[in-house]
Amino acid sequence: MKIYMIIPLLFAALLSISCTRAEGVTDPPPGNKIVLPNSINKEMLLQLVNDARKKGCQCGDTYYAPASPLTWNDLLEKAAFNHANDMFQNNYFDHTGKDGSSVSERMESVGYHWISFGENIGLGYKDEKDVIKGWLSSPGHCKNIMNKKFKEMAIARVGNYWTQTLGSR
Repeated sequence: MKIYMIIPLLFAALLSISCTRAEGVTDPPPGNKIVLPNSINKEMLLQLVNDARKKGCQCGDTYYAPASPLTWNDLLEKAAFNHANDMFQNNYFDHTGKDGSSVSERMESVGYHWISFGENIGLGYKDEKDVIKGWLSSPGHCKNIMNKKFKEMAIARVGNYWTQTLGSR
């Protein structure tokens, strides 16, 4: 791919990154190093996201018309889990991995060769309904969830760290 084609793709991809913390959540306590299993209800998460996409959604000042449903992708789940686990293990909250990795690099490292991608991260949400509600009430996260370019998604949780990866290929 020629460089003049890559730059607009990278710029568009960077616009699809959002993060939020649950209300009242501060940084996690130091020494919180126990990795909890990725015990989430995938079907519920996919249903909650697709319900929003089916109805259309007001994301801040912008209304997004209904969008086609997403499917769950195991490669995206692996990328999401790796990032949630990294944030948990290293006690930070950011889209850039502790090793300097970007969203696109993490997706490619698990074999997901994207055309478009996005990532939402969250901290402190108690369950599936809470994190999706939080993301839908945040304009940037909501925009990612409603983005018609995305065809697949996955969400992972480690401790109170949540990562959603979205993409198309």
